[in-house]
Amino acid sequence: MITCLCSMGRRIHFVVDPQGWCCMGLIIFVWLYNTIFIPKVILFPHYEEGHISVVAVLCYYFCSLFCIASLLRASVSDPGKLPENPKIPITEREYWELCNKCNMMRPKRSHHCSRCGHCVRRMDHHCPWINNCVGEDNHWLFLQLCFYAQILSSYTLILDFCHYYYFLPLKKENGDTTSIEKMSNCCEDVSRPRKPWQQTFSEVFGTHWKILWFIPFRQRQPLRVPYHFANHV
Repeated sequence: MITCLCSMGRRIHFVVDPQGWCCMGLIIFVWLYNTIFIPKVILFPHYEEGHISVVAVLCYYFCSLFCIASLLRASVSDPGKLPENPKIPITEREYWELCNKCNMMRPKRSHHCSRCGHCVRRMDHHCPWINNCVGEDNHWLFLQLCFYAQILSSYTLILDFCHYYYFLPLKKENGDTTSIEKMSNCCEDVSRPRKPWQQTFSEVFGTHWKILWFIPFRQRQPLRVPYHFANHV
């Protein structure tokens, strides 16, 4: 079932499909979780301690905003639904055909969506994750959604990795330590050299050959950590 509304001169295409609502609701939940959880746990604490710049924070929210905007627009945009009684120019009748499911005339390369119950111009597929068909008029929005979702996911994975293996430990995580322990940790931080990021990545991937970090068809071999880095996290 399709409900079409008009808002600010634009046509809103709303698909009434409980399954699609569940899929899209799951996507929005994951987006909300990452948009709230990642900045709270990683971005803001490391920004306050000077480990990252404000540009990294703004870029994350920029990607998050464009991701949800492309999702909502792809979901409510008309994919190219054909009207019930289309006016076919005489010069273009040879490029039209009869749909054997809804018995309506449609341009060639159009397809009938059994989920929505109508024909869509240049229909690619029906996507449950946006609860809408992907057709001629919203294909570009679907590609934008795929692009920004990939950027946001990759950005989140990089931040998670840097949080555990590259950034310095957060000082606020040691709020229950005593004064003597704080003084001891302070002395240790001054006397102990900081591990280079190349060394950290080599230990994680099990090799000093950087090209092998991207090869999944191998076995990881533990590296021997230098003594002065053995107790460094």
